[in-house]
Amino acid sequence: MNNVVEFLGLLGEAWGKFEETKWLLPVPLVMSLMDYDKVIRILHLEGFHFGIRFPLPEPLPTLWSFVSLPAGASGTTFSPEGLMFTALLVLFGSYLQAGHIGSIRDEVLMQDSSFLKNAERDFLEFLQFNLVLYTVMMLLILFLMALPSMFFPAFLGLMIFLYAIYGTPFLISIRGLKFRDALIESLDLAKKGGEYLDYALKYLAIGALISVPLTFIATNTGVFGLTVGLFLAAPISLTLSTATVIFFIDLTPKFQTGRKP
Repeated sequence: MNNVVEFLGLLGEAWGKFEETKWLLPVPLVMSLMDYDKVIRILHLEGFHFGIRFPLPEPLPTLWSFVSLPAGASGTTFSPEGLMFTALLVLFGSYLQAGHIGSIRDEVLMQDSSFLKNAERDFLEFLQFNLVLYTVMMLLILFLMALPSMFFPAFLGLMIFLYAIYGTPFLISIRGLKFRDALIESLDLAKKGGEYLDYALKYLAIGALISVPLTFIATNTGVFGLTVGLFLAAPISLTLSTATVIFFIDLTPKFQTGRKP
């Protein structure tokens, strides 16, 4: 992936698969609404808000991948209710992510697709991935509660961590790897940089561009803005997920011949 034109071509190919993948549109909608804390916060925002996020590739982007919210009270994350909903989000989210990416893979490769079979096959591997991800996030929140002045170094560390592991769920689904093997492969790709780094940077750039207007719409117009944001984010999410699946399929030797856009 040597230039922006090639990346835009990949997005164009992903959009070209929309007719085959559009049945998956409810999945990012459901995942967005499952994060009830953010839904409540956005409905109770007062005054004008502007923000930006810098997303890296993920198996199932949601509205919250692109919408920047004002910092909330970190303590709510560790309340019994907060921990319970986080556990449910990890469990159900892992199941949806496994079914989502597996189904996109099948549609891109023009194979018979079953969301439930894909979800059942890869659920435990995606669950392990998300447990590691959420554990790191929780530790980071605790760290910043103790040392809020370390926000920028912590943010940089988080971005490096997310970059290093972003390939893991896609490698699980596309190459049929176990979590540990997929994580090792993702870390190896991250270390080498190359196309893996190039894709992450271009994804981050377009995600940031999407984030600015989507944040404005979703945070400044109440229920209407939230609703519009949800329905705008769903096809964006699906297109970006499809693009990332195509990217990793093209990185996989056994798929490098015979696949036609």
